[in-house]
Amino acid sequence: MGPLSNSASDDKLTLKDAGGNSAQGSRPSQQDQYTILLPNQIPSKTDDTLLFLGVYDGHVTSDVAVHAKQHLHRLILESPDIQTGNYEKAIEDAVRKEDQLLLDQFKAGNEVFGKSGSTFCVCLVNLTEGVLVVGNLGDSHVLLAEHHPNGWEVKRITKAHKPGSEAEKERIKEAGGVVNRELGSPRIGALNMSRALGDLQYKAPLINAEEPFSLEQEIAGFNPDKEQGDLLSNRPSVSRIELKEDGKYIVILTTDGVTDEMADRRILDRVVAHRNYGTRAEGVAGKITTEATASPMSDNATCVCAFIYGRSVGETA
Repeated sequence: MGPLSNSASDDKLTLKDAGGNSAQGSRPSQQDQYTILLPNQIPSKTDDTLLFLGVYDGHVTSDVAVHAKQHLHRLILESPDIQTGNYEKAIEDAVRKEDQLLLDQFKAGNEVFGKSGSTFCVCLVNLTEGVLVVGNLGDSHVLLAEHHPNGWEVKRITKAHKPGSEAEKERIKEAGGVVNRELGSPRIGALNMSRALGDLQYKAPLINAEEPFSLEQEIAGFNPDKEQGDLLSNRPSVSRIELKEDGKYIVILTTDGVTDEMADRRILDRVVAHRNYGTRAEGVAGKITTEATASPMSDNATCVCAFIYGRSVGETA
């Protein structure tokens, strides 16, 4: 993978290793994607040392996930808010721009973006300042593990966006949509998520067309007689965490093909066990996706791992 970092001596954090892996599972095609941009690969608008990680989980087709993999990191890192440190705004603005790019291509004749979409989670780590900012749509997640005197602790630092939650049901209703259970679980049209990239048929302006785009759009609440908002939101959840210069961290990004099969604690325990055995990050991620797809009828599964130490932590800690 080449040099991990061009970290300066005054950086609070050091990237020790980062890697990812995807497994197809029992699905007929691979619709997951991921991105790892090491500090020396980032076209930076700042003197700070940055790390970018992203996971994209496509549905219906892989088209939106592939498009996001190609463009979302660029839209984030090219934002003027990177220079000012407002990474939350950079992520939020980039998601809107990504959806606009998809809409432009839809209008140009690429109708796949009307029915295809993708969840995502991204991490932007400022190694110089010791800052981690995450954003997500849907059910792709980021786990943050921190080492304490009594061992590793892990917490999920992203939010799930599901049509069945009270807050999301209310938002969908206010936008003019309907949550249905025709396929068993709460859904918008055919989707079991309430926020995602793409899936333009559930968003303005397509939701306000004169004629329905699909049966799924009709089920979601298409109403030609009423102006409607985005039934499916593209507003990501974002959060910021300060990382300590005497801390030891593991950042784990996953698609739901991992987190639906493995509890967060088990994911961490397996990551630590494989790492302690001497496995590099890419191999650790591969072990996780292999385990997650071992059962029949398994989903696509993707895992990205980054091992980050504070500058005051010893090499062998």
